[in-house]
Amino acid sequence: MGDPDIDILGDGKLSKASDPSAPLMVVFGGVDVSTIPSGQYMWNYMNTIKNRFHIFVAQSNAVNGPHSYRSLMSTLKAQGLTPSKQILYLFSGGYRPAMDLLVGGGPALFSSIYLVDIWMGGTQVPDFYKALVDANTAKITYVYTTFGANNGKARDYIANKLGSQRAILVKGKGMDVHMGTNTVAVGTLR
Repeated sequence: MGDPDIDILGDGKLSKASDPSAPLMVVFGGVDVSTIPSGQYMWNYMNTIKNRFHIFVAQSNAVNGPHSYRSLMSTLKAQGLTPSKQILYLFSGGYRPAMDLLVGGGPALFSSIYLVDIWMGGTQVPDFYKALVDANTAKITYVYTTFGANNGKARDYIANKLGSQRAILVKGKGMDVHMGTNTVAVGTLR
């Protein structure tokens, strides 16, 4: 399953699929869980698809999204990898580095964008993600719980905008269900 992980210092790790033109998954995960950073725990979900995708998992949700992306693109070029498409995968607190990456023409870089129980507290974050969905409805998949967004209005707006084919509610409560949205989301990847 893929070559060993390649360190992209300060930004994250890249796992190469055997096919140089395999699709690329760019993953920004959430906050630390039991002192384990997302740069480690997100691999629990991504390892199952390492043979089908080149996968970059950011070190944490505190990375600079545009810088990480540029470093990743340089690494892909140096490794001779030519992904056929790019998929952006955002889990929970991964909203933060992604917002900076997606400003302006950023969504055009990706054929698909996964919002996986993305956190949308406050006012700026939900407005950003609602506008992202409005402008990019056809490329977004939303996998969510009733509580993970921390903003029922934004959650419902996005779920209603995308409809039942592109918005998947994972029922239950607690951290296990929140983390489990990753299993559901990865299971939908084609």
